[in-house]
Amino acid sequence: MNIIGIIAEYNPFHVGHLYHLEEAKRRVPDSAIIAVMSGSFVQRGEPALVNKWSRAEMALAGGADVVLELPVLYSVRSAYWFARGAIETLQQTGVVTHLAFGAETDDPALLQKAANILAGETPAFQANLKHALKKGLSYPDARGQALECEDDLASSLNTFSKPNNILGITYLQVLQELAYPLIPIIIERKGAGYDDKSMESVIPSATAIRHHLLNTAKQKPHAQAPSSEDYLVALEEIKDLLPAPTYKILLKEFEKSQGPVSLDSLSVPIMALLRRSSKEYLNSIVDVTEGLENRIMKLAQECVNLNEFLGALKTKRYTYTRLRRFLIHLLLNYTSDLESMLPGGPPYLRLLGFSERGQQLIRLIKEKAAIPVITKGAHGKKYCCEDARYRTFWEKDILSGNLYTLLYPDESARIGNADFLISPVTITKNNFLV
Repeated sequence: MNIIGIIAEYNPFHVGHLYHLEEAKRRVPDSAIIAVMSGSFVQRGEPALVNKWSRAEMALAGGADVVLELPVLYSVRSAYWFARGAIETLQQTGVVTHLAFGAETDDPALLQKAANILAGETPAFQANLKHALKKGLSYPDARGQALECEDDLASSLNTFSKPNNILGITYLQVLQELAYPLIPIIIERKGAGYDDKSMESVIPSATAIRHHLLNTAKQKPHAQAPSSEDYLVALEEIKDLLPAPTYKILLKEFEKSQGPVSLDSLSVPIMALLRRSSKEYLNSIVDVTEGLENRIMKLAQECVNLNEFLGALKTKRYTYTRLRRFLIHLLLNYTSDLESMLPGGPPYLRLLGFSERGQQLIRLIKEKAAIPVITKGAHGKKYCCEDARYRTFWEKDILSGNLYTLLYPDESARIGNADFLISPVTITKNNFLV
C-alpha cells in the first residue's frame, strides 16, 4: 500500500490544506495519509490557535488517516530541524512511501537543484552565503541570495526566499542527506500567500484566518479585552471561507473558552522571564548568538510588553519569526545542550488521532516501527527510566502542554497534565466528531 506522509501545523486547517490532501490522493490513488503535526507551539514561534487534539480532528475530517505529534524540540526550531524531525518521524513509522508538500513554485526540478546544492554546500556556495550574511540579511534571505548566485539558478529571483519553497527545499535536502527513499510529491500552493493577512482570497491563508479572529475581536469598541462572544462573532464572519469541520471545531473550542490562544497571552510571563534572566542564562538558550543576549537584557528593562520588545529587537538579520521562536525557547527552557539530542529523530511516535482506516494503519505501524508508538500519556512514562534521550523529549512535550493550557481564556480549563487525560481523537465516516 502507498502511504503519503504530510508535514503540517494546521493552525488552523483551511481550504488550501484540504486541496493539498485531495491533490496528494489524486496523484497517488488508493493511498492512505499520515500527517505529522506540531503540537502546542508552532514553528513561527507562537502557541497554536487551538489545542493539538482539535487540530488533529480537523485534519482527520479533511482526509488524513493518522495524525502524529512532532515533538516540541523540533516544532519550535528553524526550518532545517523542523523538516528533519518531521521527516524522521515519518520514516520511523516504517510504512510511509511518499512525502507530499506544498511550494510556491510549479517547477519541482528547480527545487531539487537547490536542494542538491544545499546538501553538497560547495565552497562557492558557502562563500556567497557568508557574503550575504555579512550584509546583515537573515539566514533564510542570505541562503536564498546565495542560491541565486548558482549558475543553474540565476534566473530564479526571489524564488528561494518564499516560505513554502524554503521548507520544500529543506525537505528535499534532508531526504538526500539521510538517503531516505520517500518519493517527493510537490504540489503548487493555491490561494493567498503564507503571510498574506487578507481575507479577500477564496483560499485565505492560516495567517489571515488567525489575524481576522484575533484582531477583529480586539477592535470591538465596547470592551477593553475581547470576550468569547467577540471571537464567536469574528468566527461567524468567515464561516463560508472555512471547511465545515474546521468551523465546527473552532466553534466548539471558542464556546468552551479554550481558544483562541495567541502570543499576546504570554506577554506578562515572558517579560518577567526576560527581566529576571542573567546574561549567562540568556546565552545558554538555543540560537542566542552574536551578543544578542546584551540587546535582550537592555530592551527587557525598557519595554513594557512583548509587541514593543519584539519591535525594538527586530533587525534585518533577526526576523520576527526567529525572535518569537527565541521567546518560546525561553519559555520552555530550551538550552543549547539539547541540540545534541536532535540528530537521530524522535525517540517515540505520539498518536494524536486516527480515522477508521487509520486504526488498521496503526496496527501496521506498531509492527514496522523501530520506536515505541505512544497512544496514551500514561504509556509514555514507562520508557523514561530506561532512556535519558527519550525522557528529555517526553518531559519537554509534557511541559509544553502544561504551559499551553495556562493560556486558555477560561481559567477553570487551565488544568495541567492534559496529555495524560485526553485520548487520541477518532472519527467515523458519518460523524467527524466522536
